[in-house]
Amino acid sequence: AHVRGTVSVGGLDAPKWDRAALRRRVGLVLNDVRTVADTASLLSGCTLEEILEPVAAADRRRGRNAMNTAMQATGLANTLLPRLPPSKLSTVVTANEEELTPSPLRPASYPLSPADWSRVLLTRALAQTISSNDNPMSSSSPQDPQQQQALGRGSMIGSILLLDDVTAHMDEIDEANLIKNLRGTGAAVLMTSNRWAAGRFANRILVMRDGAVVESGTHSELLGKGPHQSVYAAKWNEMTSS
Repeated sequence: AHVRGTVSVGGLDAPKWDRAALRRRVGLVLNDVRTVADTASLLSGCTLEEILEPVAAADRRRGRNAMNTAMQATGLANTLLPRLPPSKLSTVVTANEEELTPSPLRPASYPLSPADWSRVLLTRALAQTISSNDNPMSSSSPQDPQQQQALGRGSMIGSILLLDDVTAHMDEIDEANLIKNLRGTGAAVLMTSNRWAAGRFANRILVMRDGAVVESGTHSELLGKGPHQSVYAAKWNEMTSS
């Protein structure tokens, strides 16, 4: 039987929201192999700056601040950026091998791995969401350099991030840092993951099986049920004992 329900944002049913206003508040990243590959192919031949710069930013400085904040939050500034040629953000990147050889009509391109593209697309979504955030309580346009160093603290208050398995290519340290940084932005984050260990960082865990939610709770609450009463506890017990 089909179960009907509603989705509300800020206490208001989603269909009642102005679509443009809701779109500004929501950041979406789909990290399945096909979506990442198709998007990477579409963006190949662009500079990293062209890919990351928010669309329709109120002003260039605001867009640049949002981009820098997003790069710090996702770790792109510490992982990919140091590996790029001296041109850095002006480097042309690609997912296509045939574009690696320069020609009179095409500059040399820097190849990005699927893991690089995954992080780039996550950074792109965060930069756009930060730039579009018009909540007066947010600090989405930091003027103080020290505030930028705080990894965008409060920069997405009132925003929602829907992130599909975005840590799949990250190690546990990068994953923990990303989740910590996202917490600091003030955004409401709904993140799917096939990694059971990621649950320990969540405020609330929803365990799904065959498309249905079978249990929910905090990491401590679910572990407290024991492996015989909780799917999450059983998986955690299996993972930590192996």
